[in-house]
Amino acid sequence: MSNIREIISNNLIELRKNNNLTQKKFADMINYSDKAVSRWEKGEVIPDVETLQTIADVFGISISSLLEAKDDQTEKSENFQIKKNDLLS
Repeated sequence: MSNIREIISNNLIELRKNNNLTQKKFADMINYSDKAVSRWEKGEVIPDVETLQTIADVFGISISSLLEAKDDQTEKSENFQIKKNDLLS
């Protein structure tokens, strides 16, 4: 079983890449630095609960989805797509 840092790291990478976002663009969307995003994706640190909620809101998912290890990559990819209307706002 993966540890929570690894799970969050993998999910953040998947979310960001599936939505064609650079670390910088994603960081700008949530008002953080790209260095913070990089540290989260490397599993060095994890975002606090409020930041996890912001991330979940941006991607239209629940916090629990960020904390879930996924086995089926296809299902994960489908579930981690930003709604097009959300990107326009």
